[in-house]
Amino acid sequence: MKLLRLKILGEDFRSLTANVDYEFNDTLEDSKLSTKVFAGLNGSGKSNFLELLAEIFYYLERVKLQDTPKSYIENKNFGFEIEYILPKTKKGFDYIEKIESREVLYLDKPFEKDVHVNIKKDLEGFLEMSYSLAGEDNFSVVEENFEQFLPLKIIAYTSGQNELLSNPFIRLRYHYFTEMVNSKYKDCNRRLFFLDAESNYSIFVANMLLGKTAPLNYIKSIFRIEDLHSFRITFNYKHNTQEALKILEKKQDLLNPLKACATTWRDDTNAKCLILDFYITEAVHQAFQYYYKTAFQLFQTFYELQSLNLLIEKQAVRKFVVNASKAINITDELSKSDPSDLIFRIEKIQIKKQKIEEGKKDTLYYKSLSDGEHQLNEVIGSVMMMEDDGCLFLMDEPDTHFNPKWRAKMITILNKVSGKEYDAHGNPENIRKHELIMTTHSPFIISDNQKDNVYKFIRKDKTLKLENPKHETYGTSITFLMKQIFDRDITISDYANNELIDLKREIQNINDTALLAEKIDEIEERLMGFGESIEKFDLYNYLSQVKKK
Repeated sequence: MKLLRLKILGEDFRSLTANVDYEFNDTLEDSKLSTKVFAGLNGSGKSNFLELLAEIFYYLERVKLQDTPKSYIENKNFGFEIEYILPKTKKGFDYIEKIESREVLYLDKPFEKDVHVNIKKDLEGFLEMSYSLAGEDNFSVVEENFEQFLPLKIIAYTSGQNELLSNPFIRLRYHYFTEMVNSKYKDCNRRLFFLDAESNYSIFVANMLLGKTAPLNYIKSIFRIEDLHSFRITFNYKHNTQEALKILEKKQDLLNPLKACATTWRDDTNAKCLILDFYITEAVHQAFQYYYKTAFQLFQTFYELQSLNLLIEKQAVRKFVVNASKAINITDELSKSDPSDLIFRIEKIQIKKQKIEEGKKDTLYYKSLSDGEHQLNEVIGSVMMMEDDGCLFLMDEPDTHFNPKWRAKMITILNKVSGKEYDAHGNPENIRKHELIMTTHSPFIISDNQKDNVYKFIRKDKTLKLENPKHETYGTSITFLMKQIFDRDITISDYANNELIDLKREIQNINDTALLAEKIDEIEERLMGFGESIEKFDLYNYLSQVKKK
């Protein structure tokens, strides 16, 4: 997946200007994960761009759901144009193609080349998707089954208070829930995933059980752990509404493989809950491998079971969510359920620490890890488990809880866990064809990307421009990037810098030579209380010049 162009039709989308072509670098690389870095000052529109992409793919996903009304599909208040490249694939696909003679052809073949996809939804309700294979100029219109020309999966994450990014994912999850009520698990096709606290546990457990050896060992070395020790799954069936009983009975096929993998399980008829305990051994690893094959398949099962928690939501809440305005922060309107009321939950996750001194405890609860470690698991772990090409990741400030060392290594870590194959030393030899679009204020992350993949958001009044930096950003020093990207030409904090400015002012209006010399000595002594910086050096230099005069 690689985004090429995006245009809003009609009215502005939040702070993003409409009827402007936002164009992006089209270079495809085999040796590095495709990343787009959105940088700029707060309020410049970086997060809004991710929200727009989420709303577009939410719309395209809604179009194919059975319960979507025609009025929503035509939606004359929402228009866009989007172009992107999907990687070639060996998997076959079916679609209907319109040719000049207007005949309709049914095709079944793999993408033998990368595919250039062009989608337009105008303000009159007309939706059209067309495609061309790499190296070809002619675009063919796709009439039906166009979902096969969408990104394989779309995964979003936000670390801050900007929960608007989650809106389309929450709404779609409620639509998925409605679809789930009337279908078997095997027929459900989830494309959009939003990563929250629940998914944090799911990602960690899935990767620890089924992650590929080389990237998993690398992640374990960062966390300084050996393996997953144990965890529990609790399935609560005390909710006895007719709807709940019908769905829970239908979804038993999701629980049976988990019961087969569990070390022990018991059905507590008094508490009306099923408790599955997993104590991790090689046999348990093999059982999960047999039933789920990949970390993502296990994660997807957890995600599906967590959707059952929507059963405890009132019908009025469900109706509100699916019809909520784009401007409303849905998470603010949802009540937080007591964990004991949830139908499905993963809990009591314990991990084995690396061997330490004798007598020291060698296990710890996953919950006891730091915010940065939880964020690392969610961000890096989600990329690690997506083994098939063609996914799109939308990540809003995914590094906020990282220490400077992790921020400096983030792009390296992402590439380390994105290999299709690994050499004997655990280094990736072939990187997956995903697109990761992230907002950041970290010059470390910018310094690990070429300027063609860095987009500075510049807002002037109501006009927004996206510009690549004038100078190369890859390998550029932090100080230079602070000036180039964030318009900051001092290297220290404002409080300390203002004090240095005040010290300089103290001698500027002294005409008496003896008094001036005395004052310079005093300032030089006070400078001993400042750490090393360019600004401190500049003041020393200024004092030296005054002495000479």
